Amino acid sequence: MKYHLSIIAFASIIAASPLLASAPIPLHLPRPDDRTGDPEKPVQVYILAGQSNMVGMGDITGARPYRRTVFLSADPTLLTGTIADDHGLERHGVYQEDHANAPKGAVVSLYEGAYDPSTDYMQVDPVKDTEVALGTVAEMLPTLDIPHTIIVRAFIDVPTSGTYTIHPGYEDSTYAIAVLSGEEVYRKKPGGQPKITRVTLEANQRYPLTITYLKHPQDGMSAAFWMRQVDIPGRGDLETITQVDGLFPYLLDEDGNWTVRKDVYFKEARLASGDRHSWLSPLSNSGRSVGPELGFGHVLGYHHDAQVLLIKTAQGNRSLGFDFRPPSSGRLQPDDENEGHEYRLMIQGVRDTLEQIAEIIPDYQGQGYEIAGFAWWQGHADRFDADMVETYEENLVHLINDVRAEFEVPDLPAVIATIGFNGYNLQPQFQGIFDAQLAVADPERHPAFAGNVASVDTRDFAREVEESPRPEGHHYHRNAETYMLVGEAIGRAMVGLHGREAEPIPLSGRKEQAQTQTEAPAEPTEEERAAGQVALQPIVRHGLAPEFIDQNRDALARAFEDPDSAAEAALNGLIALYNTVGIHDYDWQPYGPDRTEMEWYYHSFDPVEQPEPGTERARLGRYREVTYPDGMENWNQPDFDPQAAGWERGLAPFASLNGERKAWGNCKGGFCGCGEEPNTLWEHEVLLKQGTFAIPPLEEGYIYRILIGGMSHVGAGDGTRVYLNGDAFYARQTAVDRRRGGRPIGSVIGNEWWSAFEEGEVHLAATSFLKYYPRTSNYGNYITVFFQRMKLPPLDL
Repeated sequence: MKYHLSIIAFASIIAASPLLASAPIPLHLPRPDDRTGDPEKPVQVYILAGQSNMVGMGDITGARPYRRTVFLSADPTLLTGTIADDHGLERHGVYQEDHANAPKGAVVSLYEGAYDPSTDYMQVDPVKDTEVALGTVAEMLPTLDIPHTIIVRAFIDVPTSGTYTIHPGYEDSTYAIAVLSGEEVYRKKPGGQPKITRVTLEANQRYPLTITYLKHPQDGMSAAFWMRQVDIPGRGDLETITQVDGLFPYLLDEDGNWTVRKDVYFKEARLASGDRHSWLSPLSNSGRSVGPELGFGHVLGYHHDAQVLLIKTAQGNRSLGFDFRPPSSGRLQPDDENEGHEYRLMIQGVRDTLEQIAEIIPDYQGQGYEIAGFAWWQGHADRFDADMVETYEENLVHLINDVRAEFEVPDLPAVIATIGFNGYNLQPQFQGIFDAQLAVADPERHPAFAGNVASVDTRDFAREVEESPRPEGHHYHRNAETYMLVGEAIGRAMVGLHGREAEPIPLSGRKEQAQTQTEAPAEPTEEERAAGQVALQPIVRHGLAPEFIDQNRDALARAFEDPDSAAEAALNGLIALYNTVGIHDYDWQPYGPDRTEMEWYYHSFDPVEQPEPGTERARLGRYREVTYPDGMENWNQPDFDPQAAGWERGLAPFASLNGERKAWGNCKGGFCGCGEEPNTLWEHEVLLKQGTFAIPPLEEGYIYRILIGGMSHVGAGDGTRVYLNGDAFYARQTAVDRRRGGRPIGSVIGNEWWSAFEEGEVHLAATSFLKYYPRTSNYGNYITVFFQRMKLPPLDL
């Protein structure tokens, strides 16, 4: 069984006590079986308080793998890491022979004549034997001037045991047959789709590989070769660490079910309704996650002969300096009832529980209770305020003393678990809080706490995201092992304060690892990035892109006909994949006139209709139906004469910032452009603009869209409408919300509009409203209307 040691800083050496004669709390706790507490002894009550990590965020089940799959390549230019958010990139080995000192690469043999499946090429003399760096995308396989067959032989290994798929080649060299350890694992005939068989491989074992290529173009083919691990397991949830990794065996009975501790009772006194209480088990907290109470309760249950009651009163995102602010710290905001509110709820939750103890503990027999300890795990929320960090130690001292005073236990044992985010690579913003949490147990700084306060350094218990159920750093990536170890460690520290020894949890070695990894790896050069993109091209072109298309088939189809947000996201996701490997053939590109050189007729006015009361200064409330000036009712039609109506001429962009012609934001170029210098002042609230522009006819093989620049930020865009040849093309009445912010605003030009472009010019009209932004007290807006097109990526929809 694997255990790991925290550094437990005790306030002082524990004085001699009869309990020291008891055997130490063992490192490996036994199953509780049918153990029950002595009903004639007072119930031992422990208060557990803090914020969300004391609430408990260790997942019981449902761990998601950190990486959905892992791609492996022997290309030396591959930059390892992550691709497409949740796929890993690693290296594997390719060797010419099966021994420890074998040279890297593969042996390639060229045989006369086209490939003949009936020929045993092991019995045929090759025309030529040479070496090739199999896996290197930029490496070319050798060729002959006559029809020939190319066969590569090598040995491969993988760094991690698991299930893999084998993928030879790039473009023409993907037409091949691959045999691994005598079994065919890949076949792709010219013009066909690959047939791939999964294989199970053990780490660091070499497997013989033969690749027979079915094409032989005169200009050569890439020696690319890559693999994919497809069975990445989820890690770090309680089911996995107990049932697979074998940790904390006392949590499982002989049948593999969760154990229930009948001498420790758990009561949630803050977040849950009054009926969340039970004998301690992994399901006590919420049924979905565990907190420190589980490990803590098992240690204290083993320690005491009496029944134990754990009262947890914790709440997420709460600071010590404000929410839990103890009375002795004084008031900073006396008129704010939320200051200290969490402290008062904590005290009330404990009192209410103790008043109902006879109804809460099933076999309570009136034996009374003793408040035996206070455990605290918190600190994340205070980092946002420098004063809270500065006064954290002082406030923590007051918290301990005030809890003792509330329950009239002057020397109530208290254990403080430090924050340990990111383990020994603790971020600087947490250092002050961490130091303060350790300092309260320093007998030189706080002699009154000597022997009754301990601090537990939790950094050794933090686990990497790769080992955990999901990436959530402020919740220790929801790793159940972390919560179990923290719970056990504060339990062992609490037992020490009661005068009994407890075997410490051994250190994991992570501190030494962190010390050797103090320097971040050097950033790759531009040349290294470019080479790394080439190394990824087979993985993206033949792996990720076809898979992405298949998974998003319906959404991609809608992107060209009736686009919605899901369709747009799918299309952008596909483009991003190609961008990853340096392919920008499918990026959105400007089409037609430059947006800053489009000259419009325009007119702005203040409508007689006023915004509804209460909305005139609201972010989302400027749009309303308005009456256009006399003679401008058909302002958006091609036959409207703006010159006769007295309209002015102006170049886009049109903008106003508090009445001045100024850029609205910081976006340069792209689909927004609100940071580009405007050419024309948008003077009054409602802007009308229209014009006729030369646009080349639309071509098959491309997708086109009309965008409204300057409208992509949260709070922008309400009342924006665009007309194409007099017909409504795009409209939105509400402003951009947070879900839509940062995305292009506009619409794809569907097939039904293509005929409008056949003459080589189109009529555009657009309108929008100035906006008021209360957060910045700015009044204004920014708009351009322009065209883009994108070459269609390879799709088979």
